[in-house]
Amino acid sequence: MKTGKKVMILLLIFVAAVIVYFIHPVGKKEEHGITEYTAMEKAKFPVLYATMGEREMAPVFGQTEERGVTADRGSLIVLPEDRKLKVRFAGTTKIQGLRYEIRSLDTENLIERTQVTSLDAAINGDSENAVSAELLIQNLLETGKEYLLGVCASLPDGSEAWYYMRIVEQDQGHVNEMLALAEEFSSKTYKYSDAQSLAMYMETSPSANSSALGTVTLKDTFTQLTWGSLGVERTGEAYTKLKELSGNLANVEIATHVTAKDGEKTETYEVTENFTMKWASQRIYMMDYERTMTELFTGDSDLFSGKRIILGIGNGDGVHAVKSAGGQYTAFVTGRELWAYDSGENVGARVFAFGGAASDDIRDNVPEHGVEILSVDEDGGIDFIVYGRMNRGTHEGSTGIAYYHYAMDQNALEEKFFIPSTEPFEELKDDLSVLAHRGTNGIFYFYMDHGIYGIDLKAQMAALEQICAGKTGSEVDQVARGLIAEAGYGEYFGHGLGHSVGLFIHEEPRLSPKCHSVLQKNMTMTVEPGIYIPEFGGVRIEDLVVITEKGCRNLAHSPKELIEL
Repeated sequence: MKTGKKVMILLLIFVAAVIVYFIHPVGKKEEHGITEYTAMEKAKFPVLYATMGEREMAPVFGQTEERGVTADRGSLIVLPEDRKLKVRFAGTTKIQGLRYEIRSLDTENLIERTQVTSLDAAINGDSENAVSAELLIQNLLETGKEYLLGVCASLPDGSEAWYYMRIVEQDQGHVNEMLALAEEFSSKTYKYSDAQSLAMYMETSPSANSSALGTVTLKDTFTQLTWGSLGVERTGEAYTKLKELSGNLANVEIATHVTAKDGEKTETYEVTENFTMKWASQRIYMMDYERTMTELFTGDSDLFSGKRIILGIGNGDGVHAVKSAGGQYTAFVTGRELWAYDSGENVGARVFAFGGAASDDIRDNVPEHGVEILSVDEDGGIDFIVYGRMNRGTHEGSTGIAYYHYAMDQNALEEKFFIPSTEPFEELKDDLSVLAHRGTNGIFYFYMDHGIYGIDLKAQMAALEQICAGKTGSEVDQVARGLIAEAGYGEYFGHGLGHSVGLFIHEEPRLSPKCHSVLQKNMTMTVEPGIYIPEFGGVRIEDLVVITEKGCRNLAHSPKELIEL
């Protein structure tokens, strides 16, 4: 892989080939006294809505490719009795064709693959680009068993967008009742008089903090449930999602935005409600409820006060902030947006955001991504990564890690590279919490999918499968060495794959590029590939084996799962 002179990319984890994209510095625009940088064009993938009962469920967003096991499966749809699933596409791009396939959840078994031949003009006041279709699911599904539905839309530019959801065939009746209860509960919280009927669900704890609104549960007070004195109003759509269904138990999510007036200023909040309910013949039990709200930061000048930055109500996740060594410049992340603050000039700038307060396009506000600050220099320059789902731009619909540099003195934001990933957002987030660091040498270190351990283990397992009597030491060595080199770490494997063990620990013949000796039955050999990264660390996995005619007998019986402390 090629590396630039200023920025070296050290991929401590990535097995597949890395694709690196470079873009020109972006333009800027002035808005409300803030310099706002727009790093990418608007989203083009249409949004898919599936109908369950009489309601359209929360939107499903397009992905660039078949994601298999790693596909976003957040939505669950209970099919109607006739198995005719109604879907609607809306957005700025009109689809040209449609097909779908149904697989087992592990994606191993293909159940159905069908081309949709009829697309209809959508209703409900949609744009001219909107279309609807009816997916007639064949009678091949086992009742009560979940499957993975992948819908592929062909776009005018020749590209494709994939949409994934789980489906299940069973009675919709009690499921729709639970969805209706969740929607009714949510709506009633906005009006105090209507909310009185919700008191039956409350389990207020004596220790409840009656002033907190960032996170509210049934153990909090009725005042908190009804938004205290904030006086909020729901704005835009409220999106209902069935997340899990197990017998009579269901987990439902409702996401929306609300606004509140603070004098002449309007504050906007991102709100997510999660319900856990149990259906019974006589009533539906509210097992659990949690509402989180986060104020969308606008960057208005009055929010920067001396040494404080007023971020408003949050859900307790905290704010990620990094200062320059001299303390003049601060970079901070709030609401999945990256901001920069110059305390000398007392000005702030929104450096990066897919959406947030800057956009009313639902596609910009898909939450499955995060921003991590790597460093802030003495000129206000910021190195940072955006990881997870890319909502728009060159990488729209892809999952991965985008590395950016923001130059404050040039008012420019530049994407240095993009690393695609097959990991779902939450797994990628967990991995990067272990390691995401830009060293003083300019090298970017990060952790993903068990790092170099996974690569080394893959190389060893491949060699163990190939080693046998009749092969040369160089042939077996190349099996492991080739996989390590393919992953980008060839230069960090600086020794042979293994050696014979006899009267001495290290004997000939060896498993190495220069050993052309033929392995014989009953030879005892080590198989020990290694990867060693300067200034970071390394890994070596070693087994002792006895060569047989058709393979080997492994004398090592220790488990090979990586133990993480």
